[in-house]
Amino acid sequence: MILAEITFIDVLIHLIYFTIPALLVFGITYFLMQKMMTEQQKLRILELKKQQNEQITPIRLQAYERLTLFLDRTSLDNLVLKLSKRGQSANQLRHELMQTVQSEYNHNISQQIYVSNEAWEMITAVKEQVLNTVENCYAECDDTESGPGLGKKILTKLMDGKTISTQRAIQLLKKEIEIAL
Repeated sequence: MILAEITFIDVLIHLIYFTIPALLVFGITYFLMQKMMTEQQKLRILELKKQQNEQITPIRLQAYERLTLFLDRTSLDNLVLKLSKRGQSANQLRHELMQTVQSEYNHNISQQIYVSNEAWEMITAVKEQVLNTVENCYAECDDTESGPGLGKKILTKLMDGKTISTQRAIQLLKKEIEIAL
């Protein structure tokens, strides 16, 4: 009986000698494999983000270019010089100015997904201010005012500095591009 107990205890001790190291090796291997898999997953995510950035950066730059072009095309000084003609009534010039600004805005509306909310809000504010300036200057005109007369009032208001400068908006876009890159 004692021999059987010793044998059983010896077997149990030998079993423990083999089981504990095996469990330790298994635990360490499992931990290392988990860590390695997590690191590989992080690397794959970083690689995907890098690929996405490589694809979207040119599109974002193009959006900033288009919005800068929008601001330049819809600046009142450029529009008045471009659209004002002899023999044109103030109402005709007003209509052409409003239509041109709105058309340019609608043409570039999809660019808002590539720029920050602040940049898009600034673009919208500039557009609204341009339209409001045209309306306010038109409201100051009498019924017989000519288109060039309205244009002169608009340019005078611009000289007074009472409207937002599209150049300041362009500068803000440039700063945002520097931050984005």
